[in-house]
Amino acid sequence: MSVNLSSNLLRTFQQLAEVKPTAQPQQAAQQVGLPEEKVVSQVEGAPTPVQTEQASDAFAAVEALNQAWANRFQPVSGAAAQDLGVPGTLANAPQAPEIGGWDTAAADPEVVKQTNQNDCGAAVAVMLGKEIGTSKAQPTSDKEKMAALESRFTQGQGTSPHELSNMLANQGTKVTQTSSKLDTKALDDALARGAKGAVMVDSCLVDPTTKPGETGRAHWVSVEGKDDQGRYLLKDPSTGSKVPVDAQRLADSVEISWNQHQGGGQMIVESAQGMSEAQAAAEGGQKAVALGNTDGGGSRAMSNFGRESS
Repeated sequence: MSVNLSSNLLRTFQQLAEVKPTAQPQQAAQQVGLPEEKVVSQVEGAPTPVQTEQASDAFAAVEALNQAWANRFQPVSGAAAQDLGVPGTLANAPQAPEIGGWDTAAADPEVVKQTNQNDCGAAVAVMLGKEIGTSKAQPTSDKEKMAALESRFTQGQGTSPHELSNMLANQGTKVTQTSSKLDTKALDDALARGAKGAVMVDSCLVDPTTKPGETGRAHWVSVEGKDDQGRYLLKDPSTGSKVPVDAQRLADSVEISWNQHQGGGQMIVESAQGMSEAQAAAEGGQKAVALGNTDGGGSRAMSNFGRESS
């Protein structure tokens, strides 16, 4: 009987069972892990029953070797690349989050919608001002407030962290803490005491037009709380939607923003009651430096823009 082995298996078997012609049977057996009586020192002519059985045992040995490798790495299947000795840098990780993966993000009347592809920062400032500042008491519409903020504090190409801090101060709020990465403890503590968050992310996090593997633009969203599953509730001005996102996904998008756009991070935003706009702007501006100087714009879903927020 002959045994046909694939070329890959033959090479593996040859590596496992390579024996010098002068080796004694006992030594050869030790090399391949087989009983001494199943080792032949030379093959001539048609395979003997012993040789056939040896081939079968070698196949089993290969299978056992594969299983051993699988078992070896099973306990660390969820380990980070650094834990396995694989270099991990922002140049190659993390990848853009998988598109979708959130609940249906329907339009929400509480979300202030941006009116062009660059004014997400102004939308976030108005939104947070309405929730914890003085924006609600201002007589003009959201659209007029956003236009005034963008005209006064930006060049129309987006909103930098420092510019957003100034906008927030104008809307009766202040930046009290910042981080270039997602700081879940600081964010959770802030939400628990009634404060809010403003986060610069890569718009791939919330942009429904992003394709797998793509990144978007630096983009501002607000964080208003958490749902009953522990996900952060983001208000996305690009789509006018409230989007639940888990912490890891949000953290990855902040890192992608730094990698792709050289800016990103979170601001803790609280009421500036009792402070002048100038005081709030000065204090917040110093803290905003940690987020870089990148202008946050919007997603590429430009068909969503142009409709006034209520």
